[in-house]
Amino acid sequence: MHWLLSVPDTFSLRQVVRRSGWLLYPPFHVQTLGDRLLRVEQLGEKTTVGLTVCQAPAGLVVHTEPHLSAAEVEEASRKVWHMLRLDENLEPFLRAARRHRALRAVKRTGARLIRGVDLFEHVTVATLATWDPHGMPQFGRVAGLINRLGFPLQRNPTFHSFPTPERLLVGAESLHDIFAPHIVVRLTSIARAFATQPARIDLLVRQPLDANKLARRLADELLLDALGTGLLMLYLGRYDYIPTDSVAQRRVGEHLLGGAPASQQEIVAFFDRWDPWGGLAYWLWDWSQVPATIPETAPY
Repeated sequence: MHWLLSVPDTFSLRQVVRRSGWLLYPPFHVQTLGDRLLRVEQLGEKTTVGLTVCQAPAGLVVHTEPHLSAAEVEEASRKVWHMLRLDENLEPFLRAARRHRALRAVKRTGARLIRGVDLFEHVTVATLATWDPHGMPQFGRVAGLINRLGFPLQRNPTFHSFPTPERLLVGAESLHDIFAPHIVVRLTSIARAFATQPARIDLLVRQPLDANKLARRLADELLLDALGTGLLMLYLGRYDYIPTDSVAQRRVGEHLLGGAPASQQEIVAFFDRWDPWGGLAYWLWDWSQVPATIPETAPY
């Protein structure tokens, strides 16, 4: 079956997929050169489906092989809407960014970034992210979690959905085969919090807190490192949060100072011109001229 979702006039699925390439991990699967996006998703308590999304003149077409109930269609639509950030208006940022050389790629691919379908996924993916040698997030560990504990897609059992908190807790012991003990502890703690008190974490992220204060509270509450905190704030759409970790210090230092690491104050001052989009400008910045190394003592 298939159905249509309305989208903003400026929305382009191809642009979003191209822009979000570095953020895509299973259960996302890009098809036909970025014109179609497959997301394997668990609906309700027992239905695992492949949601294939493509764009047509009338809007987004969402296709599934099994016939879904009205409640499942509503749930699937809500998740697609969330993961493609169809509620965001980034036009003010785009108008400013197009005038800056380091952000000129937004002319081709926009600034909209794909994210997961719920807060549990955001937190879990942020916990598992690591730096690659170029100082960009990588999500190889996410695939290990999904292959081990995700719900398999019936028509293609090699594809899995993102596990629920309850499923992660039940299979936590098996995670020791693929993750270091401290990672298993973090994942188990997160899953337990979402399985028992999901409203508490949801309430925390919805509080009208200063970005830095919220980031500190989330890092403490969820045992997140600097990369995880920055990614979670990005997933939450808190673009007013500007990363100031050691990778940011190196990147901005190379850009501004020719080598010496920038201070946290210098980083914030540099991106404050984009307020309240400073964090988004940081993540979309063209750092290609910065040497492809990470700090020897990076704590990630």
